[in-house]
Amino acid sequence: MDLLLIYYFTALEKYRNFSVAADELYLSQSSLSKRIKSLETKLDMDLFVRHSRSIELTEAGRAILPYARNISNEYDKMSAAISKFSCGCSMFRISAISFLSYYGMMNGISDFIKRNPEVNLNIKECNSREGMEMLDSDRVDACMMFSKLVPAERYNKYPLVQDRMMALMNENHPLASVEHISLEQLGAQELVLISERDEPFFKQFILEEFDKRGIQPNFRAYGVWISAIQAVVRQSSCVSILPKQVAERLQGNGIVCREIEELPFFYFSLVTKCDSTKKILPDFIRCIKQNGMLVT
Repeated sequence: MDLLLIYYFTALEKYRNFSVAADELYLSQSSLSKRIKSLETKLDMDLFVRHSRSIELTEAGRAILPYARNISNEYDKMSAAISKFSCGCSMFRISAISFLSYYGMMNGISDFIKRNPEVNLNIKECNSREGMEMLDSDRVDACMMFSKLVPAERYNKYPLVQDRMMALMNENHPLASVEHISLEQLGAQELVLISERDEPFFKQFILEEFDKRGIQPNFRAYGVWISAIQAVVRQSSCVSILPKQVAERLQGNGIVCREIEELPFFYFSLVTKCDSTKKILPDFIRCIKQNGMLVT
C-alpha cells in the first residue's frame, strides 16, 4: 500500500478539515479528497464521516488510527536507521526541465537544502519525456515539468505554478497592436517554435490545440533554442509561442508578447508515481512555494 496514503490519513485526522489539511500538505483539496478516497477503496471501508464544515473519524477510522500513526513513526525510524549507510544522508532524486529558472524555483531549492541537511538532493536536467522515462524506471523520485499531458490515473501531480501560452513577436509586427490574438490569426503567421529536444511538451500541446480547431499552422522554423528564438523574432516577421513566464523574460528591445485567446491554462508541477513513499515531498513543495511563485 502507498505509505503516503497513510501519511495523508493521519494529517487529515489531525486537522479534521480537508481545506486546512490540504493547505498543510500543499495539495489541492480535490487531490487530497481523491487520495483519501483511494485509501478507503483499498481498505474497502469509510474512514471519515463528511459534514458540511468538518469531518470526523468513523468507527473503522478510529480503529486503524493508532496503527496508521505507528506505521508513520516506524517509517521515520527506518529512514533514520538507513541514513547511516548513505553517509548520513537520505537521497531525493529529481529530474527537472531546463525552464526551472524561469519559474523562480532556485530560491526554494536552496531553502530546502538549508532546512534539510540530512537529505542529499540530486537534480538531473532533462526534457519532460526523458524525465518521465527516468521516473518510470525508478531512476528519479519526482519530475519537475509541465504536467498537462501526464495521465492523472498513473501519477500524482502537485501543481506549483499556473501558466499560459503567449505569442512573442517583433514590436512592428501587425499583431503587436492587438491585445488578444486568436489561434486562427496565429495559424496564418510564420511560426518558430522551441526545440522538441529541449522540451517536447510545447509541440504536442500547441499542435493539439490547433488541431481541435481544424487549423493547419505554418511552421517557418522548428527546433530552435530560446536564445535563437529571441534573435529570430527580433529580426523577422516570425512569431513564436512560449509560456508566459518565459515570454515576459524575453520581451523588450524590440520584442513584445501578447495573450493568446482560447488556449487553456497549464501547470508547472512536481510529478511522482502513485506509489511514491517519499515523505520528504511535502517539505520540498513547501519550500518551493514559500520562496517562489504560487499557483494562481
